[in-house]
Formats: sequence, C-alpha cells, structure tokens
Amino acid sequence: MSNGLSTATSVRSSPRAFLRTFGGLTLEVADGSDTNETEARALHELAGRRRKVALLLYLTGQSRPVSRELLATLFWSEEPPERARHNLAEALSHIRRAFGRHSIASRVTDVLLADSCPIDVDVRLFDAALANGDLERAASLYAGPFLEGVFLQRAPGFDDWAARERARLSGRFVALCVTLVPRLLSDGRPAEAAALAEHWLNEDLEDADAAIGLLTALATPGTRAALRDAIERYGRLKMRLLAELESELDESVTALSATHEARLAALPARRETDSALATHVESSPAMEKDTGPGAVPQVLTPTAAASSPRRFARILIGLAGAFVAVAAWVVLRPREVPEAAAWVLVADTQDPARDLMTAESISMALSVALAQGDRLNVVTRDRVREALQLMRRPDSTFVDERTALEIATRIGAGQVVIPSLARLGAQRALSARTVDVATGRALGVDRTTAVNEDSLLSALDVVARQLRSRLGRSSRNVDQPRPLPDVTTASLGALREYTIANDYSRRRVYDSALVAYRRAIALDSSFATAYAALGQLLHHTNQPAEGEQALVRALSLRSRLSEREAMRNEAMQARWRRQPDSAIAIQQRWLAGHPRDTDTRSSMAYDLFLGRRFAAAQQVYLEVLATDSLNPVDWINLAASCNALDTESDRAVARRAFARAFALDPSQRTDVIQNNEYGSLLVRAGFPDSAAAVFRLMLGGPPGQAARGYRSLGLLALWRRDPRTAVALFDSAAQSHQAMKNESLGEVRARLMLAWARGEAGDEAGARAELERTRALSRNGVAEPTVLYWAGKAMARRGMTAAAREMLDTLARRAVAGNVRHESAALLLRGELALARGEPGVAVLLIERGGALDSTPVPRESLAHAARAAGQTARADSIYRHLAGTLRFGTEAMLAQRLAVRQLTPARR
Repeated sequence: MSNGLSTATSVRSSPRAFLRTFGGLTLEVADGSDTNETEARALHELAGRRRKVALLLYLTGQSRPVSRELLATLFWSEEPPERARHNLAEALSHIRRAFGRHSIASRVTDVLLADSCPIDVDVRLFDAALANGDLERAASLYAGPFLEGVFLQRAPGFDDWAARERARLSGRFVALCVTLVPRLLSDGRPAEAAALAEHWLNEDLEDADAAIGLLTALATPGTRAALRDAIERYGRLKMRLLAELESELDESVTALSATHEARLAALPARRETDSALATHVESSPAMEKDTGPGAVPQVLTPTAAASSPRRFARILIGLAGAFVAVAAWVVLRPREVPEAAAWVLVADTQDPARDLMTAESISMALSVALAQGDRLNVVTRDRVREALQLMRRPDSTFVDERTALEIATRIGAGQVVIPSLARLGAQRALSARTVDVATGRALGVDRTTAVNEDSLLSALDVVARQLRSRLGRSSRNVDQPRPLPDVTTASLGALREYTIANDYSRRRVYDSALVAYRRAIALDSSFATAYAALGQLLHHTNQPAEGEQALVRALSLRSRLSEREAMRNEAMQARWRRQPDSAIAIQQRWLAGHPRDTDTRSSMAYDLFLGRRFAAAQQVYLEVLATDSLNPVDWINLAASCNALDTESDRAVARRAFARAFALDPSQRTDVIQNNEYGSLLVRAGFPDSAAAVFRLMLGGPPGQAARGYRSLGLLALWRRDPRTAVALFDSAAQSHQAMKNESLGEVRARLMLAWARGEAGDEAGARAELERTRALSRNGVAEPTVLYWAGKAMARRGMTAAAREMLDTLARRAVAGNVRHESAALLLRGELALARGEPGVAVLLIERGGALDSTPVPRESLAHAARAAGQTARADSIYRHLAGTLRFGTEAMLAQRLAVRQLTPARR
C-alpha cells in the first residue's frame, strides 16, 4: 500500500460477521463462515465487548491510517496514557484473532483496517446504495438512528464522533425519504410509502412533509377505514408533538386532515365492497428490512387491482385514490435539499525562513479569504487550540500537515489546506495544497508568485480564489468574494502587527496587545478589523470610552470589512453598549440568509443569555452543540443558561454540561467565570463543601486568579452566615489584587465585599475605612460605571454622601453615550443620593427609570429601599419577597438578596 503499512493483498473472503449500527450496535456472526475454532471463539467473545466493537466500527469507516494516539484518546481518554495504549493494543489484538492476522494493517504509530477484513457494515452498504441511486435498498437498511442508545462511558471523543455520524446519516435518510415517499405514492404503493414516512417522522417529528406523506399514504385507498385511520393518526401525531416538543402541527398538515374529514363525511352508506377493498389494500406488507448479512432487500409490489370494477362505488374509490396519489406527488414533490457547508482547516504556513509572524499572518489572511460567504466553514484558531489541548499538546504547537489532519479528524473537517511560502530573491512563491481528510489524498496544489513582499497579500487573494473554485464554490451559488486586501489590509506590516497583537491578547498580555493593535492601525489607518479588535480589548480592560471610539471607527470603515465581519462588529458594539436585543436582531437577520454560520449562532445565544432570555439561550446552545459538540465554551454557556433557569431538571443538565466542558478542557475548572458559576451550581444543589473545593483550586494560580478564588470563598462564608471568616478571605482577595498591575477594578470589588462583611460582623468603622479605600482607588482609574454605582450606593447608605457624590461625578465623566448600562448606573446612583438627602419621592422616580434599564437584583433592592422610605410599604415588601425568594449564591447580586431577607425579618420591621 502507498501509505507504507504492512498489509495482506489477498482477496477478501466471505463476510464472517455483519455489524449493525442503525438502531443500536450489534456484531452478528455469520453462520457457516470460513473460520477455525480459535477465530470463531474470538469472534463470539468480541461480539460481547461493546468498546471493542465500537473501535472496530470506527476503523471500518476510515480509509486512511489513524494514529494510535488518536484511537487511545477517543476510546480511553480518561485513562493514564500508558494504560490507554495498552488497552488499544489488546483490543486490536482481539480483532486480529477474530478476523485473521492480516485484518489490521499497522505500524508503530498508525492503524488501518485492511480492505480484506471479512466484515460487512450496514452503514457502508447504506452509503453505497445511495451512491448507486438505489433508494429502496438504502431505506431497507436504515433501521433507526445510528448507534441509537449507544454511549461509551468515559469516551466523550467517541460519543462526539458518533453524534456527527448520526446527524450525517439522519440527514441522508431524510433526503432519500423526500424523494422516495412521493415516488412510492405515484407508483401506487401507499402501504410502503406510509411505512417509510413513519420512519421519516421518527427522524424529524416536526417535518410537515413527512406528516403529509404519512397521512396521504394512509388515506390513499379512499375507504372509510383508510380515511378514519388517517384522521386518527393525525390526532395521535398532534398529541405526540405537543407532549414531546410543546409544538403544533404545520397548518398544511391540519388542512390535509380537514380534507380527509370532509371526504369521509361525503362517502355514501357503508357497503360490503368498501370493507373488502380496505382489507385487501391494508393487508399489503410494509417494506421489509434486511434480515442478515448479504440479505436481498424485499420491497413488495402492490397487489394488482381488479381488472374491471363492477360497482360505481369502486370506480369512485379508484378515482379518489388516484387523485390523492397525484396530489401527494404535487405536495411532496422532491424538494431541493441544501448542500451542507464544507469544513476546512487551514494549517500553519510552511516557511523555510521561519518568519513565524509572516507565516501566521498568511494562514490567518487565507482563513479570512476562504470564510467569505457561507459555503465554507473555516475552523477557527481557537478551535485548533482547543483540539491541541485535547491532544495534550501545547497550544503553541506548529500545525503541520500531519497535526492538521489529526485535528480535522477529531472535529469533523473534510479538507485541510497547507499553505507554504518560498523566497526567490525579492519574489515570493506562494502555494496551497489541499488534502482530503477521509482519504489522505492530495486534491491539488494552487500556486502564484508575488513580485515582492508588498504584493504578497494580493498574491494570496489569487490562491484563495483558486481554492474556492477547487472546493466547489461556484459563482452560481455564492456571493462573489471581495479582494483580500479590501477586507483585511493591503499592508503586510500592519497584518504582522495585528497577528502579534492577537498572540499577546490570547496570552492575556493586554498592555502589549493594545500597543501592537495601535501599531497596526498606524501602518494602515483604514484597517477596520484592527480597530474592531482594539475596541473589544479596550472594553474588556475597562476602558469603555476609548473602546467605543474604536468600534465606531471600525464601523465607519464598513467597506473595508467583509459582510460577515461588518455584521459581527455591529453586533459586538451593541453587546458592549448592553443592548442585547439589538445584537440579537442583527444576528438573526444574518442567520436568516446564512443558516450554516454556527459561530454567529453561538454568539447570538450568548446575547440571549446577556438579555436574560435563558430558555431561548439554552435552546440555541443545544442546536449549536448538536452540530459541534467539541467546543467547551458552548458547553459552559449552556450550563450557565440552565443554571439561571433554576429548576432541578435544568440544574441536572447544567451539571452534565459542566462535566463535558471540563472533560474537553480541564483548564476551564480554574477559569475565573467558569469556576464561580460551577461552584454556584454546587451550592444551590446542596453541596457547599464541594463548592469550596472547587473555589480552592483557584488559590494555587497567579495572584489575579487566587484573588477571585478568595472572593468566591468569602461569598461562601457569608452564605454560611460566617462574616468573620468572610472578612479574612475578602482581605486576602484585596491584597492579591493589590499585588497585581491593572487589577484596581478587582480590588475595588473585593473591598466592597470586605466592607459588607465587616458590617455584617459589626465592625462599622472597618466598613467605612474600606469604602474610603475604594474612593481612593476610583480616583486612580476605575472606569466601570456599574461598580461605581455599587460603591456610591454603599457610601450613601452609610451617610458618606460626599464620597457618593464623587462616585457619581466620576461615573458621569467616564460614561459612554448610548450605553444602556452606563445610563442606568447614573440614574440609580442619583436615586440613592436623593434618598440620602431625604427626597424619597424623587429617589423612587430616578430608580424606576434606572431599573427599567437594569432589572438585576442590586437595582431592584434600591427600588425596594426607596419605596419603603416613600411610604410605599406594600410595594417594597413585594419586591423584597421576590428578591428573597430568588436568593442565589454568587457575586454582588447575592448580597442584595441577603439584604432583602434581612428587611423581611420581624426584628428589622
């Protein structure tokens, strides 16, 4: 073989076993197969070992060698590496004993199931039947969803592969049903059409065409029994859809059932011939499934109709049946099934000169060029880094061809593009080789030459156009791509600086990243993407005014962005302005025309979460993960959405989602947000000690991470009504923040929590001292308006009105026009100051206006406090009861809710 593996060249013998994967996973031993006693015993033993059978199945689907490392990770990911490799070797040895020593071609690092291995697999037969246009054969093989109910413990990689295959095969089955059901109806085979439509509905219960096909097939005979059967089936289908999906049938299905009811009412009195004909037609057997290896599909022909009808009623019935069949063909005519967008992974650029920044810039720019439109999905660099982490390799690993193919196999990409750069004096030779992941075969090489380095991006655009043509993107079905320099930059130097900035940002060296982004802009003042990245990072580092300016500048250069990037930047600006509804609407409009854009769908789900539309966010994340289940961030966000819904079933889903995310990326356990969110879930589930263990994981990290761990532990101490312990923990948090550069915002939050804990412990002087420290920190650059509102509120409540007014002045200077969060914070703090001045009526009005823009617990508590001061006791108590009833662990919101609990106790009244 060309791959260099040792393999037998003998002709494949008759199958010893048949591997069934549709509807489950079963290895069936063929009777009378040519095996000796040892092989037969090994084969029967293998059939009872699910993980080994799953490994065999995976190998049957691979046409190129698979690395042993990948196989060990897929099937024994939670075992120590040595143990995983041993388990793999033992499983491969068992397969050889069962199918012959030449059944597996292997070398030290790779494994491939030999073509001569004597096994048949229903999936291979199904795909072959479709390739040959034999839809009935393919339908007879599809006994249910791929690997239905089959899950391997501690093998998330295999489960993810199975989910992708399940979705692929289900889509192919539905596509064949779209064509075959109308064909069966037009051929006068309604019983077989009904059976197939039933399977179709099991794949997609909400598919209106499947329901119409089933009801039409059932009603085709036109008899009372047939029409009643169709009407009764409609009722059951309606109830099932409501019970399982809380959904309604499509109007077209309801309208069809209404015509069946009308036809039934119009039939004359019951006659014996009706009953006889109904019995004759309805007893026709449905399409049969294969019964074993090599079985011939038996699709029975319909019983011949009577040669000459004797009664007028039978003529009417025959005409009615023919009309229904023709109508079904019109309603269910084969629809165009949209072609799935291909996934492409761009490897790191091979450059003998080892100019890493230029090489990385080329790969990044090529990815941007290929991603224009929606016919190609380009694997992002973040996804590549996540895959490298799963492979236990540094995320800085150079992604050469071999590594790229392994990553593509893991995440389901179909092609890999390997760019390369060569220097010929001043000229630059640029090429890109495309490799098919499934076969490992090179699909071609695209080349061009740049006269000098300054024209390198234009040359890269030429290669990108050639690649798009090679990968099947014709001008008939895609938006015409714009030249690469127009949607990035014409300056290679600017692109280099942008790449350097991205690298700094990824490593959280934010000061250096900001400098590099600004250098990129200095080299090309119309580099819109650099402005957008700069704006996002400025917002992230709590410099909202400057961040807003950069984002506005990026959008003013919209013509220098691809259509997709312009949309993403517009949505990002709305997100930072705390206008989630606007961000959602922007992305929904885009997705209406680009439904395959999974990244944008995931981004929209996050905006749904920010807009507190948790059920909708949960649903969209489930949709995203159904197509791409290897992204730990999406699993984390699904968990957060479920956690916010606050039901026991949702919390159970959240726990499973967190477990999946941590299995995919163990570093998520000590990510600041994820750690707190997961600990919060454990507290609410009644496991505070487990939550404390999770929070303590943070203490071994750098000071910024440790500080957040101390904060979470301090909040847990308050939750347990232990303010003195909380004081010590919050103090440790404040000191850890203080030891870090650019951690003043974190220190302010820690000191506000420390002030609260000192107050709870009865140390009022200590609480005021912490607020004075917070006041000093705000003078040195704390620019987060919401935190300034929290600080001013705490100061106003303790009579420190001058300090609270200073917070309001600082907030007003640093607020960004049009930012809902900033406007809300200013109104709320003005309300707290009005209350401190003895103007409760004015306070209520101001806080109502601010609360209309921010309905989270802290503003709600401000409104309750002002309402009670204004004599609106019933209103105040209602708000306090709601806050107390929704008490949740974690962050400053918990403190506001605890205050509500205190206000409702008799001693406080």
